[in-house]
Amino acid sequence: MSNQPPNGYPPGGPQGYQGGGYPPPSAPTGKTKVMNLDYNVAGLLCYMLPCLCLADLIFCILWLATEPKESRFVRFHAIQGLLLFGLGFVVGIIFQILGTGMAVTTSGVVEAGGFGLLLLVRLVVGVALLALYIICMIKAYQGQMWKLPIIGDIAEKNA
Repeated sequence: MSNQPPNGYPPGGPQGYQGGGYPPPSAPTGKTKVMNLDYNVAGLLCYMLPCLCLADLIFCILWLATEPKESRFVRFHAIQGLLLFGLGFVVGIIFQILGTGMAVTTSGVVEAGGFGLLLLVRLVVGVALLALYIICMIKAYQGQMWKLPIIGDIAEKNA
């Protein structure tokens, strides 16, 4: 086992911390330029569910347009939220095309089974996207830059 302390703290712990262990990483400090919100609240707003009048899209664009490059935390969540919205939008269009194609080309029993399967897949994908939005909201509010597999790398590179 290594003698190195966790989280990159120097031996002896962070200065001024009296807890006997190491503190959890704290939420980033600072306020947004427009609306004067804490950074963690601004990050959370980037993942509001798209069914709420596209609020997440509005906040993502707002933070990208107004926050300077030094606000990496807010910009990261704005880009990742924007890409997650785009992913959900594209998946929704694909399901619409598949549903319309099935309605045109099939009939009778095959149609009912195909629509049932499509509905089930659409439900599973929708619940998975909802879970991703909720996890991203929680992580952003906790002050973490939690990355989604492919989208997170793109967001981190461009933040």
